Amino acid sequence: MTIICGTDLSPASAGALDVARALAAQRGDDEVVLLHVAAPTGTEAVREQALESARAELDKLAASRTGAPTIRCELTTGDPVDALVGFAETEGSDLIVIAHRSENAKDKRLGSTANKIIAHTHVPVLAVRDPEPWLAFARRERPLRVLLGVDDSAVCDLGVQWVHGLRARGPVEVVLGAIYYPEDEADHYGLSAKNAVDRDPEIEQLKSRDLLRRFAAEGEGITARPMRGLGRIGDHVVELARDEKVDAIVVGTGQKTGLGRLGSVSSIIVTEATQSVICVPPQAQIPTIVVPRLRSAMVATDLSSFANRAVAYAFAQASDEVHIVHVIKNDDDADTADLTRSLLALAPVGARQKVHPHVVRGDDAAITLARCAARHGVDVICISSHGRSGIARALVGSVADQLLRATRLPVLVLRPA
Repeated sequence: MTIICGTDLSPASAGALDVARALAAQRGDDEVVLLHVAAPTGTEAVREQALESARAELDKLAASRTGAPTIRCELTTGDPVDALVGFAETEGSDLIVIAHRSENAKDKRLGSTANKIIAHTHVPVLAVRDPEPWLAFARRERPLRVLLGVDDSAVCDLGVQWVHGLRARGPVEVVLGAIYYPEDEADHYGLSAKNAVDRDPEIEQLKSRDLLRRFAAEGEGITARPMRGLGRIGDHVVELARDEKVDAIVVGTGQKTGLGRLGSVSSIIVTEATQSVICVPPQAQIPTIVVPRLRSAMVATDLSSFANRAVAYAFAQASDEVHIVHVIKNDDDADTADLTRSLLALAPVGARQKVHPHVVRGDDAAITLARCAARHGVDVICISSHGRSGIARALVGSVADQLLRATRLPVLVLRPA
């Protein structure tokens, strides 16, 4: 894999090259590719002279940086976005480094070159605002302080692994940031909705727990910062980055195009942030550095013999604790103490995990189970499916199927023989 640095031959681009070389040296790369895309106009003679001048500037820039890694200069013509994106894919690059300066009002409306590259490439992009924090990090003079934007998308997992890869090469302080909207999160955790404007300490405590679990690493230098949202998520992330005094922001991007790009989270952050920004696209090839730990599992049972078979699978998944849950209707007149004893009796003999029995009320079993799992912070849900098909499934529905749609967690479904 190769780091490619796009340059417009400006002083800011020279700083981006220094960052690219520093990161490449950390990885033990032999070279960095320095690419300039020229768009000469005029007569053929004028165009040739412009290309010769650009080549001389590239060679001069490369000659001023000695030592490893070496700089391979490449000069091409055409649209800068298409050329850089295409070249990165042809080279098998795993990182594009570019300088990104503050944009004027017109650029903010129409979209900067950085935003256009981020919207089209399959390679992570580092848009460098200030090279110094990166260079100090590479020299191990101080930690790099990074805000990682965390949400429920799959591309967020790529951002998590990208940060883990960065941490493997040097000291990094990580702020796990998430923007939440109180009404939505109250529904997610099955809590009573409070004021939609004010912070909710109970929700923030649960969100902090889930952020740390999502990052799947512990230790000093890792903090969780949920932030109540009122407007656009991107604006809040920029605000959080400023409050936390970070050097860089790492976010996944859904790569919206056209008018949709104007309101995308990554586009807002790249345009408005005063820090460097790393955008990880959904197609990026990011190696897995840290695997999730399944500490806690929840298993749902209606206390039938088949449903109870899922209990053993929950204990097989979780290392620390298992929540065994039985849902009853809101108006059921049930002996909850007796049901609790029945749930406890399902634990395997000699199980080392903590066992938490729960008898919960709810008329919609799938939503009730999803909220219960979120509230208790489990890592995986286990459930048996009774295997209905055809008209029976259409009329009755499957709790397992509904749960898959209601929860944000992985679900292990035990199928009938």
